[in-house]
Amino acid sequence: MTAKLRKRLSLEVANLQEATALIVERHYLHRGRTMAQMPYWITLDGKRVGVLLFALPRLSVTYQGHRPMNLIELARMWIDPDAQGQRVTDSNGQEHTFALATCAIGMALRQIRQDWHGKYPHLPMIEACVSWADDVHHEGTVYRAANFKEVGKSGGSLHGNAQRSNGGRDQLHDDYRHIKTAFIHRYRRSLSEKQMAKARTVWADVRPRLSRNQRLKLEGAAQQLALAGLETESRRAESHAP
Repeated sequence: MTAKLRKRLSLEVANLQEATALIVERHYLHRGRTMAQMPYWITLDGKRVGVLLFALPRLSVTYQGHRPMNLIELARMWIDPDAQGQRVTDSNGQEHTFALATCAIGMALRQIRQDWHGKYPHLPMIEACVSWADDVHHEGTVYRAANFKEVGKSGGSLHGNAQRSNGGRDQLHDDYRHIKTAFIHRYRRSLSEKQMAKARTVWADVRPRLSRNQRLKLEGAAQQLALAGLETESRRAESHAP
């Protein structure tokens, strides 16, 4: 009898450059992400068959009751079609399709907060994971199966300006016009002090070495996003005041 999938499947923290190269080559969006990120290889029987990429969401206001820096986004997922299309036979002789994506996401949700804190101990604690399913490409079935809650729709416009005030330029991709289904997975409890201490120890020798300027820049961005969220909440409260 074939071993249970969870015993054959595992996650490995990936090299970001290598993971991004695979995503750019094979994911339907053909682009990676920026800012803080956490990539994982999905391995089946010891062989790499896919990649998951988590990142800070591109939000500047409170979303679903959570401030931006307390959220993490499952931003990219690619799984080799040959691996995803396999079928297995259970102990009753019934044949089933591999639930590889669902199992991988479930494992990642249990692991990501510890790894995120270990890699970025200066960032706020993660309270929930969000993801957006592009309705043009898929229906979000895998998120529902992984215990995400559907919370609405978004998209449908080329948000942002081509030219930013700081001299940069927004990348206005065509898929921004696509309607997307929004999903969220909330954690019921925070990491314990013991879990956080262990994560910092595990990542002590491998976490990115940020310069003082880089650290201040990240911390400043976190503070600006938090203030923007507070200002938005204040305006919303004032507009509803009697």
